[in-house]
Amino acid sequence: MKIARFYFFIYLLISSLRSFSQEEPLPIAPPALSETAPAKKQYYLLSPRVSVTVPHPMGNKSFKKSFVGIYEVSGGLNFMIYKGIFGGIAAKYGLLKITENKIADYNASMSYNNIGIKFGGDFYIGEKNNSIFSMSLLYGKNWTKYSGIKSKDPNNPPKINGFNTFYFEPEMNIFFLIESNFAIGATVSYSVFDAHFNPYDLRLNEYTQFETKNAVSTQFLSFGFGFYYSLVKKK
Repeated sequence: MKIARFYFFIYLLISSLRSFSQEEPLPIAPPALSETAPAKKQYYLLSPRVSVTVPHPMGNKSFKKSFVGIYEVSGGLNFMIYKGIFGGIAAKYGLLKITENKIADYNASMSYNNIGIKFGGDFYIGEKNNSIFSMSLLYGKNWTKYSGIKSKDPNNPPKINGFNTFYFEPEMNIFFLIESNFAIGATVSYSVFDAHFNPYDLRLNEYTQFETKNAVSTQFLSFGFGFYYSLVKKK
């Protein structure tokens, strides 16, 4: 009886294994795409860009002592050459003023228009490719005009009321992508005009004391925010 029960148990075990082996395997579900997977890098042929910044006089001590930055508005269009490398055109309007805390009882301003060409690159950063670091160098022409500049002596008026010159401007941006072709972010640039700022030419020395003429090129650091919207997706 024990041998019969043993063979019966072996028979049941073999039958169970055979029936299990004949069952179709359960389908394996494909792995779900991770929500944290990096986005695909996407490039566009055209990229209109706009920024609003505030200029801060730099380099020239007399310039820093005289003027304070009010605002700048910049606009331009980038043309992508190859995988983020671009050329482009840009224009800027800016305004600085002589305020009460600079020279008492004196109200004057300095406005400028810039236009130029630039070359640079946009580079994806971060594990998810959701940010772009952009840098460029711009070279172009500047037109600057002074308003409200005056002299205490009518027979000795200011030597100049403006100037035209060339300038260059390195710029850096960090953009955060809202869509693959739309981003907002922060921008910083440094403008150098090929024209010396001399307070004696503007007769500012009649209203406050300057340690030296300090005839150094007109320079300012600008920072603020910007955005862009790209067009014409590249394959």
